Amino acid sequence: MTTSTAAPIRNTPRISREHRNWILAWALVAPTLILVFAVVAYPTGYAIWLSFHKFIIGQLDRPYVGMANYIKVMGEPFFWESFVRSVKYVGVAVPLKLFFGLVTALVLNERFRGRGWLRALVLVPWALPPLTSVMTWKFIFHDTTNVLSTLLIFLNIIEKPISFIGLPQYAMNSAILVNVWRGFPFFAITLLAGLSPIPEELYDAAKVDGANVIQRFFAVTLPGLWPVALVSTTLSTIWTLNEFPSIYLLTQGGPFKSTMTLALSGYFTAFVHGSRHLSHAVIYSLGLVPLMIVLIAILARAMARREEQSLA
Repeated sequence: MTTSTAAPIRNTPRISREHRNWILAWALVAPTLILVFAVVAYPTGYAIWLSFHKFIIGQLDRPYVGMANYIKVMGEPFFWESFVRSVKYVGVAVPLKLFFGLVTALVLNERFRGRGWLRALVLVPWALPPLTSVMTWKFIFHDTTNVLSTLLIFLNIIEKPISFIGLPQYAMNSAILVNVWRGFPFFAITLLAGLSPIPEELYDAAKVDGANVIQRFFAVTLPGLWPVALVSTTLSTIWTLNEFPSIYLLTQGGPFKSTMTLALSGYFTAFVHGSRHLSHAVIYSLGLVPLMIVLIAILARAMARREEQSLA
């Protein structure tokens, strides 16, 4: 008679459901974190590292100089002039894009024949490559063609031709006009998407209460659009601060550096001016970082407050 002995039971550790969820969450987030590190964190960290070293293109030696680059660049009036131009460029262009985008979204939200075609047509300025759209505007502004001047003279708005990109007093406004034309479709489409979830019953209730069109806009439309408008404005502000192709193709920072923003100043310092001082060019780019941090902080605070109000 044979006796069989049962195999010893091994106490294998079991992963709890909470730990499995934690591992799954990190596995799903890991690709995004790796991408953000490769595309954002590493270049930003390397740029900050460059700003504390003397890095001239063509030289292998990169000695540590501490705050010397910051003192040199920020001690020059040109840096602060470029900073003021960047703030003016953003401060005028973004509100105009928001205004025209909102008006366009309100029109496209109405029901009328051909609305689908018009929605597609509005996207054209934003979808066109910068080279195509900016060179078209340069043709309109240019002294030899005088398309815009001819039109304004025909409408009796001006008496003689104006060099819109050849005179400092008009160049920045011309660059802003091009940026507004290229950027307002982004606001129009995002705000139009924000109008869709607003219930029609809210407008009907406001009409019953005797609210007119303007009152319904401020009581119903604007509160419903607020989150979308805030995100769109923040993104557009960051993109406009970093705007390079439009201004460079239109004026190349001229005339007399009247359109030289921080983005263009960094490029010219690194690749055009004789010094080719990449460390100084990096500081021009980093000069925009505090403004972006403030914008992101405002966005995060506003969204958190909005979430608290919705949960209350």
